[in-house]
Amino acid sequence: MAAVSLVPEDLAAFAQIDEAKALAMIEDALALAARVAPCILTDEFTYTGAAKAILRGAILRWHDTGSGALTQQSVDDYSQMVDTRQQRRSLFWPSEIQQLQDLCKGEETSGAYAVDTLGPASTAIIHADTCALNFGALYCSCGAVLTQNLPLYENL
Repeated sequence: MAAVSLVPEDLAAFAQIDEAKALAMIEDALALAARVAPCILTDEFTYTGAAKAILRGAILRWHDTGSGALTQQSVDDYSQMVDTRQQRRSLFWPSEIQQLQDLCKGEETSGAYAVDTLGPASTAIIHADTCALNFGALYCSCGAVLTQNLPLYENL
């Protein structure tokens, strides 16, 4: 049993769709959603309400596809065709695919991170003779802070 499920009654409040057509549309939507976000079929999936809302929106948009009209407007010698029909290119918009995939990520946080390649800093930093700290400055110019107590350069 899939974690996310829709029934024709979930669509009834928004549109009147024949039950057989609604079942077929729901089956197609779940199959296509599982292709881009397979986690929605697992029993461990926790965001069933959010996934259901995304699927419902896509199905209702699909149901409205083709509504509108093709009209011709003309004034004097000028005329133009106005097409207000909606065309179906894909069931899910790219933003909906991203939302479904984000639901599969869960609450994990990802992003930029830092790795300390120097390791823990020692408490006693040895500065070169020419380090600005020796002359009362507030910064280390010899690089001992960056190189684990070894100066970037040494006076030979």
